[in-house]
Amino acid sequence: MNDNNPPQVHPAQRLTAPSGTLADIDIEIVPLVRALWTHGLATTASCQDFGEGTAGQRAVGQRLSRYGGDGFIAYYTGYAWLKMPAPDAVRLADSLTATEFRDKVTQRWTPGSWRMHVPVIFTEHAGTHLAATAQIHFPRDQVPRLTSVLENMRI
Repeated sequence: MNDNNPPQVHPAQRLTAPSGTLADIDIEIVPLVRALWTHGLATTASCQDFGEGTAGQRAVGQRLSRYGGDGFIAYYTGYAWLKMPAPDAVRLADSLTATEFRDKVTQRWTPGSWRMHVPVIFTEHAGTHLAATAQIHFPRDQVPRLTSVLENMRI
């Protein structure tokens, strides 16, 4: 493992992504990630429980102290996480507006709603710009139903 790859906290399965790269995917979200890939939606990172995963990384000293504080961990415990190219995240959210997930992706800060954002970042060479990837956090207990919806729809 190098410094850029955090430790695997959850049991994982190694999959070959559509791009041909190998990815260790948390067991509980393997079917979801496969369903996304089937629809041509790319994932660049994922976690079946982002709060718990962050706590696990912090416990083995893989994250800076400013990242993954107690409040951060509490806020994201029980939430799955997908990191996707922003256009793919938009396509996913748009496609879900025609399903039972409509309120979850269109209403913010309500029970069961998704937390979706594209960070604004600064780098010396590029200045301030939007990240190329979107962060999607949603209640972990939605994973099985979301997977089923994706497996039975056309995007």
